[in-house]
Amino acid sequence: MWYSNVYRRHLCDMHIDDWNESFLSEFSPEIYVENLKIAKIQNAMLYFQSHVGLCYYPTKVGKMHRTFEKEPDKMRRLVDLCHENGIMVTGYYSLNYNTYESDRHPAWRMQTEPDKQTVQESDGVTAFACARSSRYGLCCPNNFEYRAFVYEQIDEMIDYFAVEGLFFDMPFWPAGRCFCDNCRARWEKEVGTPFPKAMPEGGDAEHLIWMQKRHEWMGEWIAAVTAHVKKKNPTLSVEHNFAQGIDSASHNGCAYEVNAASDFVGGDLYGGIWNHSLACKFYKNITKNAPFDYMFSRCKPGLPSHTLTKTEDEMLTEVLATTAHHGATMVIDAIDPIGTLDKRVYERVGKIFEVESAYEPYLTGDMAEDVGLYYGAKSRFGRSVCGSDSKKASITASKSMITAHVPFGVTGPFHRLAGYRALVIPLLSEQDGDTARILDYIKNGGAIYLSGVRHGALLKALTGGTPKSYTEEEKTYAAPTAAGTSLFGDFTQKYPLPLDFHAPIVEGIEDCTVLATLTLPYTKPDEVRFASIHSNPPGIATEIPMMVEGRYGKGRFIWSAVPIESVEMAEYKDIFLACLRRLLGDYKPAFVSDAAEDVEITLFKNKKRYILHAIHLDERVKMPTLPSFTLGVRCKTEVKRVTLVPEGTHIPFEMRDDYVYFNTRPLHIFDTYLIEI
Repeated sequence: MWYSNVYRRHLCDMHIDDWNESFLSEFSPEIYVENLKIAKIQNAMLYFQSHVGLCYYPTKVGKMHRTFEKEPDKMRRLVDLCHENGIMVTGYYSLNYNTYESDRHPAWRMQTEPDKQTVQESDGVTAFACARSSRYGLCCPNNFEYRAFVYEQIDEMIDYFAVEGLFFDMPFWPAGRCFCDNCRARWEKEVGTPFPKAMPEGGDAEHLIWMQKRHEWMGEWIAAVTAHVKKKNPTLSVEHNFAQGIDSASHNGCAYEVNAASDFVGGDLYGGIWNHSLACKFYKNITKNAPFDYMFSRCKPGLPSHTLTKTEDEMLTEVLATTAHHGATMVIDAIDPIGTLDKRVYERVGKIFEVESAYEPYLTGDMAEDVGLYYGAKSRFGRSVCGSDSKKASITASKSMITAHVPFGVTGPFHRLAGYRALVIPLLSEQDGDTARILDYIKNGGAIYLSGVRHGALLKALTGGTPKSYTEEEKTYAAPTAAGTSLFGDFTQKYPLPLDFHAPIVEGIEDCTVLATLTLPYTKPDEVRFASIHSNPPGIATEIPMMVEGRYGKGRFIWSAVPIESVEMAEYKDIFLACLRRLLGDYKPAFVSDAAEDVEITLFKNKKRYILHAIHLDERVKMPTLPSFTLGVRCKTEVKRVTLVPEGTHIPFEMRDDYVYFNTRPLHIFDTYLIEI
C-alpha cells in the first residue's frame, strides 16, 4: 500500500467556521502545495470536512463552507496539485464531532447528562454542547439516521476526490457518556436492566458493563464505517484516530476494536517525551501494517498556542523519537482563519525532515524486546483507593526501564507473549481479560511482575488470594520480610516503604513467599488524636501481604498489592527494577550501555545487520550535547564493521563475551549505528 515507505506526513487543521466573510478567503491550493514541498512532505492529510461540520467540497446532504461555495473545486484542485508534485493524499473526515449537523438535527445529539445536552467541566467551561452554546456539537453514533448521513457523505467524498486513503477523527465518546434515547434503547435491549440515570461509579460492576458497552458500540460503528469505505473502494486505506487508545480514560470506548478497523495505527498525542516513547512502542506492536503514524503538533505545547512554534531541537527530538521506533511522523499545523499558512513553519519542518529522511533506509528489522510491558487499554480507569491506572503506571514503568537500559517493548491482548523473558503487568483489570494467555505464558516458563487486584481471576489463579476490601488509611507502608530485604534497599520492618495508596486486603494467599507485609499508621483517618502532628508514621504491623513471590507451572511471578512502579521517585524505581531483575535472573540482555539515564536505546535486527538508535529524551528548547558512552550489542557471530550512519564513519569495536562493544560519538539528540555481520 501507499503508506509502506512514507515517513514524512502533514496535516493542517481547518476547523474554520463561516460566519465571517474573510474566513478562508485567502486559501490558495498553489501556496499550500509550495509549503508542503518546502517541508519535504510525502503525504498530505487534507480536510474534506471538519468538527464544524462544514464541507470543503460540493455536498448534497450537508453544507459547504460558504467561502468554498464561490470556488467549489478548490479542494479538489489542491488534491490534484499534490499528486502532480508526488505527494500522496489522505482525506480527513470528523466523526461524531459535527456542530452544524448537531444544530440542524437535535435528535442526533449526544446527551451527555441525563435530561440535559451539555456537560459542565470542573474549570467552568462548557466543553460539550449544541445549538451554538459551545464550540463542539456531538452526534451520537447510536442514532442510525446520523449513521446514514455519514455514509452518504463518505460516498460523496469517494466519488468527488481521487485520493489514497481516508482518515476518520474522534472515534470515541468525548464525555464517556451519552444518555440519549438511542443509547437508552440499546442498553435496555442488550443489557436487560434499566438504563443508568448517571454514569456509574468507576470500578463497580455496573461501570464495568458501561465501559464494555462503550467499547462494543464504538467498535461496531467504526467497523461499519471502514466496511462502507472498503465496499465503495477497496483500494483506499482507512485510518481511525487512535490517540484515545492510549490517552484519557478507557470508558471513552476507544480501544482494540477501533484499531481493528484501521489499516495502520496513528494518533495525535500531547503527553510529553516519555509518554511519546511508550506510545511509539504501543503503536509499533498494535498496528496491522507498518509504519505506525505518530502525530504531533508544531505549536507549543499544543494547537491552542496558534502562533508559538516549537524550536528546531524540540521538533527534531519528537520526530526522531518516532524514528527510533521506525514510525512515520505526521506534523500537525493549523491554518490561519483567513486561509493562510506561515511559511517559516514549513521551512523549519523542512530542516527537520531533511535530517529524518537520511535515516529512512535504515528503518527495517525486528525490535529487540527482552521484557514485555503489558499495556491494558481497557484498564485506564481510576479509582480513589488505587491512586493510579494502567496508563500512569505503564508510563512510569516504561521510564524506569528506559533509564536502566532494559530492552523492552509493549504488548497486550493485541500482541504475542511468547518470547519475552519477563512481563511487567501494571494494574491490569478484567476488562482486558487475556487470563488464559497470561497463565499459559507463565506455566510454560515465563515470569511476570503484576500489580494491583483489578484482575481478580489472574490474582486468584496465581496466589489463591481474593481481595476483600481496602484499608481506610491512604497512608500505608510496605515492610519487607527477610525474604524481601534485598529488594527494598534501605527500608526495613521498623522503617518500611511509605505508600500513598489505600492498600488492598487480600485473603487466602497460599504457597507463596511473602516479600513484604502491610504496616498501618497509629491512628485512623477520622481520628482527631495523632502520633506525630505533621505525619502518620508507621505504627501497627500486620501479616497482610503487600508483595509475594511464587511459582506457577514452570514459571515465576511477583505480585505487588499496590503499583510501586507508578511512583516517580528513585527509591520506588529501584525496588521495581530489583523485582524485575529477580525475575529475569542471570541472562544476557540484547544490549548494554553506560549511557546517561535520559538516553533511550532501541535495537533492531535483520538477518545480516543490527540497527541501533540512541535518542536523548529531553524537551529543552536547545538540546545539549552529551558525552560519549559505551554500547554493547549481543552478537555471537563475527562482526564485519560498525558504522555511524548516514555519515558512513567506521567505528572501532571489539568482541568480548558474546557482545560487540564500541564507543559512540558525543550525542546531540539522535544517532544511528549499523552493525554488519
